[in-house]
Amino acid sequence: MHGVRALRETDPRRIGPYEVRGRLGAGGMGEVYLAEARPGVLLAVKVVRGEHAEDRTFRARFRHEVRAAQTVGGAGTYTARVVDADTETERPWMATEFVDGPNLRDAVLDRGALPERAVRVLAAALGEALVAIHARGMVHRDLKPSNILLAADGPRVIDFGIVRALEGTALTRTGAVVGSVGHVSPEQIRNGAEVGPPSDVFSLGTVLAYAAAGREPFGEGKDAVVLMRILTGDFDLSGVPNGVRPLVESCLRAEPADRPTPGEILAAAGHTTASLRQDMRAGWFTAATGRPLTEGSDAEPAGRADGPGSGHRWLPGRDSGERESGVEYVAPLTVTDVPVPEPAGEPRPAADVAVRPPASRRAVLRALAGGATVAAVGGAVGGWWWLREPGSGSDPAGGKESGGASASASRTGGAVPASLAWRARIGQVVDTSGPCGALSPDGKTLYVSVEGKGVYALAADDGVVRWTAPFASEELEFLPMSPPAVAPDGTVLVVTSPGGSSPGTLWALGPDGDVRWSREGDRLHTEVPVIAGELVLVTYGDGVGAGGVRAYGTDGDVVWTAPVPGGPDVAPLVVGDTAYVGGYDDRLHALSVADGSVTWKADLKSEVARPAYLFEILAVSTNDDGNILYGVDGDGRRVWTAHGRGGGYASTTVSVGDVFVAAQADMLVATGADGSSRWTYPAIGPLPTPVERAGVLYLRSGSELHAIDGEGLRLWRLTVGSQDGNGSSPVVGAGRLYTVTSAGIAAVELGS
Repeated sequence: MHGVRALRETDPRRIGPYEVRGRLGAGGMGEVYLAEARPGVLLAVKVVRGEHAEDRTFRARFRHEVRAAQTVGGAGTYTARVVDADTETERPWMATEFVDGPNLRDAVLDRGALPERAVRVLAAALGEALVAIHARGMVHRDLKPSNILLAADGPRVIDFGIVRALEGTALTRTGAVVGSVGHVSPEQIRNGAEVGPPSDVFSLGTVLAYAAAGREPFGEGKDAVVLMRILTGDFDLSGVPNGVRPLVESCLRAEPADRPTPGEILAAAGHTTASLRQDMRAGWFTAATGRPLTEGSDAEPAGRADGPGSGHRWLPGRDSGERESGVEYVAPLTVTDVPVPEPAGEPRPAADVAVRPPASRRAVLRALAGGATVAAVGGAVGGWWWLREPGSGSDPAGGKESGGASASASRTGGAVPASLAWRARIGQVVDTSGPCGALSPDGKTLYVSVEGKGVYALAADDGVVRWTAPFASEELEFLPMSPPAVAPDGTVLVVTSPGGSSPGTLWALGPDGDVRWSREGDRLHTEVPVIAGELVLVTYGDGVGAGGVRAYGTDGDVVWTAPVPGGPDVAPLVVGDTAYVGGYDDRLHALSVADGSVTWKADLKSEVARPAYLFEILAVSTNDDGNILYGVDGDGRRVWTAHGRGGGYASTTVSVGDVFVAAQADMLVATGADGSSRWTYPAIGPLPTPVERAGVLYLRSGSELHAIDGEGLRLWRLTVGSQDGNGSSPVVGAGRLYTVTSAGIAAVELGS
């Protein structure tokens, strides 16, 4: 029996109703034991570690794992089935069927690459497994060799600890990139939570390449280097047999839509469901490879102990040799500062676009070796784009502001991690504490509100103006207006209001700029409307008397109104079926999205700003002495208080990885989900609220745009021009970032 070790004195002898028979190993959440349900029926039981059992965020993570895992698995799916769990006991646990066999990584380390026939069978079985997973509306997100067990009757996909339902839950809003370095898809690196089934297909391609060649297709090295290779399509399939190489290459295509479906993989591997079942008879691995799976069948080197590569582990863990980014870790895409000169004679496209061809990775590596010489040469060029290794020292001096420059790309001429794409001189974008605009559902159109002009629709790829909507042109010069929000059906929503006790108007525009409807409302605020399913939430009030949140339906009719004394000062945060909003009554209000009823109120003794949500904890900044951040649980109880470091918090807190981040005076301050102080990040002058995407914070600091990881380390910075005091946050989506400039808007390509 693979991987079973004797129990230690400190190990439990019983877990729930099950007798513990041995120890299997340790995973990211805790210890795993072999248990017996009844004679001959064995289970693998994962038990949360003692130090994590009382951790609210960890328990929430485990609860989510179980709910996800119980919807997947069963006979014929080539996935390990979850049979029982207790997530509420003192030491939560989850039991899955025990799979007797090594994981694919260990099998390859111990026995070498699989022959082509075995790779085809493996590809077909894993394709079937993904069909089963995706049929439940889920994405695995961490398919890798150590998550595939080679049992006598076929492979099994295991570890649904980071599977997330596509419909989304509160936990999907943490903004984390999930996966293991070397096996994540390009869209996981760029988009984090916003990935679909094609992401699993990409990971399947890396698994098949590893099984067929006996080495990682994107090589080894620092996480940043490996992730860069993935982004630029720089893989090595030289060891993959010609018979399966086209299948592997198709899985590794850069564009998700160009990859095969799991069902197509089954056919491409030369199998039907019936023929695969035939090949999955007992001893399939021996028949395909000529090597038995039974333990001890291969002679092992003398003196070899259990451990990485020993063949005696089946459980994927952090000792398996695979670098895991896990649920809340993103490896920073960092290289040393590399300025790239702007090529001479390059024409400037429309919309004041600044375009630069990517440098090859070989050029970047030469620059890394060149060090000070490259920096000295770069000091003479106008455009600078800094990509800095965390902790690499002070910034080089010099470099005047320009359109920006790009750095680092693949030797195959692929896309780069970031570069300035275009600038559109459309006028002053409205100043807000929220995002500067919104993207259409397909990511092809950017909508922004321009002072005195109206709503502008810009082509996201080149900044060309598609249409404008000056629907109140005679008054807009004097009327404040909100940034636009976009509903799932493409409707563009914007509020205009003179403020005070005067009525405002909520406008609904079609994707082509036509006015679908408008509704006048008492004292509407010009904070960005918030989309909550089929409702649009708009705040109202004068800051003194009555105020609250008003919900409009898709036809413009008022569905409900929820009073909040004085009216909220910022837009509500919607998490699942609850909207959280602060009022001038010094309370955080939890409102039902369905009917506006009050679930609870938390008294925070000062004006409350927009909160952030992370693993069932809300972090809320207040104006109490200018620098207090409160942690509030799902029942409205205050669970911790964090004091700032001088100066008031910004109106909005965000979450990234496992921390809350708030702008405070001229720095970012990060606080753990338990209220502990984590890190600070200095910046230039007052800071707009940062925006989080895929585990990266994007921050405007003066004329610069900074990208920061969840540990507070800068990944890169780019000069994009002054915001002239505009406090709006960037908008990120579809591989680009959009940010305010003094004359309009700029787009930064984040990679593709």
